[in-house]
Amino acid sequence: MTRLTRRHLALGLFATSAVAAAGGIGLALAPSDRAVIVGAGPAGAQAALALRAAHPALRVTLLERDPTRLARETGDAAAAAFVPPRTEATLSRLKAQGIEVMLDDVTDVDWTAGRLSLFSGRDAAFDRLYLAPGTTAKAEAIEGLDAEARFAMPAAWGNAREARRLAAQLAALPEAGHVVLRLPAELSHPQVALHRALVLARRIAATRPAARLTVLDATPTPALAQSFAMAKRLQGIDAQVAWITAAEGAGVTAVDARAGRIETGAGSLRADVINFVPPHVAGAIARTAGLVDASGWCPCDARGRSMLRSDAVVLGDARKGTARTLDGARLSVAATVAQA
Repeated sequence: MTRLTRRHLALGLFATSAVAAAGGIGLALAPSDRAVIVGAGPAGAQAALALRAAHPALRVTLLERDPTRLARETGDAAAAAFVPPRTEATLSRLKAQGIEVMLDDVTDVDWTAGRLSLFSGRDAAFDRLYLAPGTTAKAEAIEGLDAEARFAMPAAWGNAREARRLAAQLAALPEAGHVVLRLPAELSHPQVALHRALVLARRIAATRPAARLTVLDATPTPALAQSFAMAKRLQGIDAQVAWITAAEGAGVTAVDARAGRIETGAGSLRADVINFVPPHVAGAIARTAGLVDASGWCPCDARGRSMLRSDAVVLGDARKGTARTLDGARLSVAATVAQA
């Protein structure tokens, strides 16, 4: 017998509300229509299930380039804290609901013909296209920040391999070592950043009490610093933490990954472990589809309709100005499916 947990109940209620809200989309989608969702993160996978629940006869295809995205990973516990929440929609569940899953990447979108060109050489036709692009790192003009540096100073920001690398570096931290968390001025996920700082502080307190954490917070306001100080006190985290704000010189001007050195407006720092978080923008498919403005994000209305292309629907974190949280991704599905 399957045990009904509070988490499963919440997910069930979400799915039910999304389907209920979708009651009117039958007027817009014909049973013979082909709905294609690009991106199988929490927003994309949930949208596929919601569309299928609302329209059992609709042909729904979920396209994902990463074959591990829908797998059930056991993973190691140490790295789990640095990996984003995984979708509840496994490959077996999607297939059981009659959803076609294609493992491929989109190289071009022909909106006029209603056709996607795929990396494999195949095409995928659509009548309605939903994009859940997620986010990708934005290039920065920082001296020394090359591919080797990014490998040595993992962001572990949605990348499981980097999460394992960061966890391994923390496991090898000297007893009185120094960890630096770098947060950019253009921070895409403030709540995730706060969680990351707290995770690092807790780990140091539990495993290396003599070690210390420095947070380079280049965001323009002290909001994160204040939230961290409050949470650290309420959670009783006994760790040595120095939080340097933008006003105090948190901006990074150069890095030397081999020496573990970071140059900032506040001076030079030497660290044993550097968790270097870059700024992010909407994922590559959003640019390919022509849905990104100068900010790097997808401007949309409240229901996910692109302001640059009226027949495009954007889900999840790639939306400009959205709340980039798991709940935010789920709510974007409910709002989008309701008006499709």
